[in-house]
Amino acid sequence: MLFEMKKHCFVWSFGILFALSAAAQQAEVKLTLAYNVYVVGEPVLVQLELVNATRDLIDVGGADSKDTMLVEITKGGVLNEVVAHNKAPIGGSFKLNPGQSYQKQVELDKWFSLTQEGAYVVRLVVVHGGMRYESVKKSFDVVPGIPLKDAVQMFVKRDKLKRLFKVVFWHRNQVDRLFLRIEDEPDGRVWDSLDLGSLLRLTEPKIDISPEGEVTVVHRSTQDAYIRTVLWSLPDSLEVVERNNLLDPEISATQRVKSLYGDMAGSEDGKEKNPWWKFWGKGSSKE
Repeated sequence: MLFEMKKHCFVWSFGILFALSAAAQQAEVKLTLAYNVYVVGEPVLVQLELVNATRDLIDVGGADSKDTMLVEITKGGVLNEVVAHNKAPIGGSFKLNPGQSYQKQVELDKWFSLTQEGAYVVRLVVVHGGMRYESVKKSFDVVPGIPLKDAVQMFVKRDKLKRLFKVVFWHRNQVDRLFLRIEDEPDGRVWDSLDLGSLLRLTEPKIDISPEGEVTVVHRSTQDAYIRTVLWSLPDSLEVVERNNLLDPEISATQRVKSLYGDMAGSEDGKEKNPWWKFWGKGSSKE
């Protein structure tokens, strides 16, 4: 009887040690969202993380790699899977020796179509040695934003193409932020939405489109400061060429701001002109 009890205790203890040993050899997988809510067309930025706590090499993304890293997304329900349209490895190609870690930021919308409004659930999965390691599921929403202004651009040599510019805002991290959504008709192309910065809704944002394709948006960011964003919009390309902080449009000495704001932007002779700070970036599109 005593022998049997010792035998059962030994087997039970061995099982626990085996389980603890197996748990200690797990790959640690994590996915972190930049935000919980994204505006339609906004890049869905996330961070992928992996720690190799196994005893083996993890090899992902190469031509002869046996391991796999993938992201699974569902919309509105467990069975409504969003299928990736980009077949390139989402985490790139890398190798991790035991104890090493991996981190990478990616924009999920470059692999998945995430332009439809609604609720999504996402997780990161790593398959290694016949085992599937999953991150905790994270949820996020895609929203249209609250509309403020809109404008339409037509193209002389592409009479069927119409580009819609939608100025919207959304409350994020206790601050209202202004976004510029850009969509083409009739092909339905959605360009990356631009985060134009913080918004103070005391003054209505202004949007102007020149015949040459220069798109200018001016909005109030604080009590005494405005932000001016300039884009070049051509039929097959869209590029942000300027971002200027205007300390006060009433003394900014720019005819563009004065034309957009009318009497608000009237300047007095003899006042020193304020400089502009320029930032450069290039827009991209989702097919």
